[in-house]
Amino acid sequence: MRILIAIMLWISSAAASGAQFVAVDDHEVHYVLVNTLFLDAEIAHGYGITRAKDRAIVNLSVIGPDQRPRDADVTGTVRNLIGQLSELDFQRIVDGDSIYFIAPIRFTDQDVLRFEVEVATKNGPKARVSFQERMWVDSKK
Repeated sequence: MRILIAIMLWISSAAASGAQFVAVDDHEVHYVLVNTLFLDAEIAHGYGITRAKDRAIVNLSVIGPDQRPRDADVTGTVRNLIGQLSELDFQRIVDGDSIYFIAPIRFTDQDVLRFEVEVATKNGPKARVSFQERMWVDSKK
């Protein structure tokens, strides 16, 4: 469990330090993509995440005006440059006071992926989060 906490803290800090968030009213929706090879094998297995050089997870979290995590309904899609569309299958993870939403994706080397995510907080704002990322397959792993 401590490893999961460390991974999620690292992912959250990466999102915060990279300013990868969208402000919606007085809430923030933070997002980050992480290659699954960065995850501990046991943790990945426990959450049904396949570790491979061509796989990543999208991690989102919603932060309220009091800087505390918020629960939400999260749905979305990812589209590559040739127009192939895939639904994102978000899994809700609650770890203590933290709430995360993760979805696995597959990609090819230098793939540019466009994400469209809808976030509906409980008793709060609804948001559409759009972002684009170029993905790289690490040939060394």
